[in-house]
Amino acid sequence: MKALPFSILLLLASFALPLFAQETFTPYVAKVSGESVRLRSGASLAHPPVFVMKKGDELTVVGQKEDWATVQLPADAPCWISADFVKVGDKPNTWLVTGDNVNLRVSADTKYFPVGQAPKGQVLTAAKAEDGKPVSENGYVKIVPPSNAHGAIALEFIEKVKNVAPEKANAVKTQPVEVVEIKEAADQPAEVEQPADQPKETPVKADESKREPTKAELDDERKTFRELEVLLNDELKKPAPEVNLTDIRKMFEQFVEFSLDKDIGDKAKLYIEKIDLTVKLIETEKARVAKEEADRKAEVEKIAKAAEEKPKVEEPKGPVEYITTGTVGSTGKTARTPASHRLFDADGNILYDLRWDKGDLSKLMGSKVGIVGKVKEYDGWAHKVIVIERIDVIEDDEPSK
Repeated sequence: MKALPFSILLLLASFALPLFAQETFTPYVAKVSGESVRLRSGASLAHPPVFVMKKGDELTVVGQKEDWATVQLPADAPCWISADFVKVGDKPNTWLVTGDNVNLRVSADTKYFPVGQAPKGQVLTAAKAEDGKPVSENGYVKIVPPSNAHGAIALEFIEKVKNVAPEKANAVKTQPVEVVEIKEAADQPAEVEQPADQPKETPVKADESKREPTKAELDDERKTFRELEVLLNDELKKPAPEVNLTDIRKMFEQFVEFSLDKDIGDKAKLYIEKIDLTVKLIETEKARVAKEEADRKAEVEKIAKAAEEKPKVEEPKGPVEYITTGTVGSTGKTARTPASHRLFDADGNILYDLRWDKGDLSKLMGSKVGIVGKVKEYDGWAHKVIVIERIDVIEDDEPSK
C-alpha cells in the first residue's frame, strides 16, 4: 500500500496547528443543526472528515477560531493510540498511558494528523468489539475518545444550548465536562448566558448558506483522486493472486462520502463497482486454479495408489521349465479364440495351437520360443491349445523339451 504523496502530507501539516481553547473562552455544549454534518480533524476543509454527525447530536465546544468550533470527539467517533505506549490499566477495560504526550489518532496508522495527545499516566477507556474483547489493529488499540481528543466543525452547523459549569471550565481538556441546563421557552431558541467580560456572540442561523470550497481545495482534491486512480491501475497490473484492493476501496468510499466535488464522488462510486467486479473475478479465478490444483493432486495420488495396489508378477525362481518349445507360426485364422497361432517342431509338425491374451504373437512369428501355460482342449478344434502365461524367445543351443 502506497503512502500519501509528500505534497499532500505537507498540505495536511500546514493545517495541523494545535487547536487550543482560548483562556477567556467559556466551553459550552452545542447541538448539530444540519443533516450529515462532517466533523473534521482540523479547522479547514483541507482536513479530512473523521465522523459524520446527525441533526440533534450534541458536542462539547472547547474553542472557536474564525468560522470553526473546536470540539471534543464524540464517544462513538474513531480514536486510536499506539499499543507501544499503553499498558492494561488497574481498572477493568482501561489502558494506562506509559509514554509522554502520546498522539491520539482517528485511524490505526499515521495517515491523518493527530487529533490530540495523551499525557503520561492518563487512564483511557478501551473500545470493545462485539465479542467484548478490546479492539486492536496494525499496532494500535482503539479507545473511547477522551476529552483531550479534538476535532472541528463549522460554526454554521451548530447551535449553542448548554454552558459548561464555570468550576469545570479549566479542566475541559483533560476531564469529563459537567453541563448546566439553560432555561428556555418551548417555542424559542436557547439563550446562552455570557461572562461579563466577554462580548455576547451572534447566534448562528440555521438557514445560512454553506461556504463553497475554494478552487485550491477542489484542485487538491482532484489531484489526490488522480493519484488514487494511478494507485488502482498499478495494483491491477499485478498477478491476480497478489492483488489487494481492500485499502484502495476504502479510500474511494471516503471520496463517495466526503468529496467536495460531486463529479468526483460519482466517479468514485463507479470505481467501487469496478473494484467489486474485479474482486469477484479474481476470487473466481483463484477458485478455478485451486480446483485444478486439487484435481491434479488427487489424480497423482490416485495413480500412485493404483501403482501400489497393482499385484506384482513374480518372476519364476530358478531355471524356467517350459512345457514345450518350438517355432511360432500362423493358424491361418485372425480370431484370437480359441487360438491365433501355432507352434511347430523342427520338422514342421504341429505341436500345439497358441493363445496369448496379454500379448501379440504376431511379433514372434518365426521365432523359436519356450512356453509356460495351460493346455486346453476345445470341442471342434483340431489341436490342443496352450493358453500362454509366459513366452520367451530362446537361442537354438538351449535344450528343447
